[in-house]
Amino acid sequence: MEIQKKQTGIPRFSFKSALILLLASVVGGILIPYLFYLVNWDTRIAVMLFLPFFISLAIAYGQCFIETKDGICKRFWITLICAFVILEILSYFWLFKGFIF
Repeated sequence: MEIQKKQTGIPRFSFKSALILLLASVVGGILIPYLFYLVNWDTRIAVMLFLPFFISLAIAYGQCFIETKDGICKRFWITLICAFVILEILSYFWLFKGFIF
């Protein structure tokens, strides 16, 4: 099966990429904060640090390993860093400033 691309050249997410994104969200948003809760640490810090990292890693992995088979390349690192920075800023405003988007 050929990789489906939009006119912009960006591959679409498949079900496998969506499943990895869902698993990353569960691990970064539920499991790791629960471990922080068990040791009486602030769960907001766990969500703010780990949820954006796991989601951005899942996005970069899905785009560069599953959809295009390019592997670790410049696009992987750009996607990982840009997604992490954007999601980290959003999670900070969400958890510590009280803004709900």
